[in-house]
Amino acid sequence: MPFGFSDIENVLRRIGVDPSTRVGSGDQDAEYTSCRIAELSEYIRLYERVDTPESEKHVLCCFMLECLNEVVQSGAIHPLEDRILHALFDNRRIHEEELSYWMDTSDPNSDNWWPITHVLLKYDRRL
Repeated sequence: MPFGFSDIENVLRRIGVDPSTRVGSGDQDAEYTSCRIAELSEYIRLYERVDTPESEKHVLCCFMLECLNEVVQSGAIHPLEDRILHALFDNRRIHEEELSYWMDTSDPNSDNWWPITHVLLKYDRRL
């Protein structure tokens, strides 16, 4: 993990959320469980700021992909999807591991892939 628990807390604070309401020191997957779809616009705005450290961009990448995965699973397209994917793929060098996780197609049955996998693969082919 290219970031620490404190980076998750910092991201939450920077968007105006008290970290203690979302994460605890024992959380194993806080980068996926502490995000909310309703905050996607805050995540991308913070991600695009020049003063956001790379470690926090890693957290935001996890947050945004987790949220988009939920949106795709519901059969919808989030209005910020293209903007988010553009930002993440533009910085693919720093997000390669996370993108690979969500784009894993090692299971021959595509029904077992993450819902967002197809979206990411399609976006990647456009580049």
